Amino acid sequence: MRTVFGLALVGLIGGLAVEARAARADEEEGPHKGVLAEWGDEEYHLELVVGKTDGTATVYVYGNHKDLHDKKMKAIDAKSLTLVLKTTPATTVKLEPAPATDKERANDPKGSSTKFVAKNDVFKKDMKWEGTISGKVGTKPYSGDFKQK
Repeated sequence: MRTVFGLALVGLIGGLAVEARAARADEEEGPHKGVLAEWGDEEYHLELVVGKTDGTATVYVYGNHKDLHDKKMKAIDAKSLTLVLKTTPATTVKLEPAPATDKERANDPKGSSTKFVAKNDVFKKDMKWEGTISGKVGTKPYSGDFKQK
């Protein structure tokens, strides 16, 4: 009986931790005041920032939750990222790497980037942003949802 109770308690605590992590990602905004998505089990955090005046979207990459809190970006080896927005019809945008060489971020290693950018007229719209950011870091695929409150 203790074993069953113990397993049930572990399952409940694990479920609450996952729910709390998802809620935290949904509720927080990033260091640039953008909406957040999470890749893996807090392996990466991505912040989407939309520039309505010029129609640009920028995705900043951070490591775990502590890195995000400390505003410490993490360069990833990704050729591009894909942003799928929940619009009618759905909008798919390819974000290209924009490696850092400025004071805001440490210089990104060759072939890696902490920032990805795209330009599209959809970003000029005044709306709550919702969708998915996906990409490959090396050969490992990642995907994470975001929803602006």
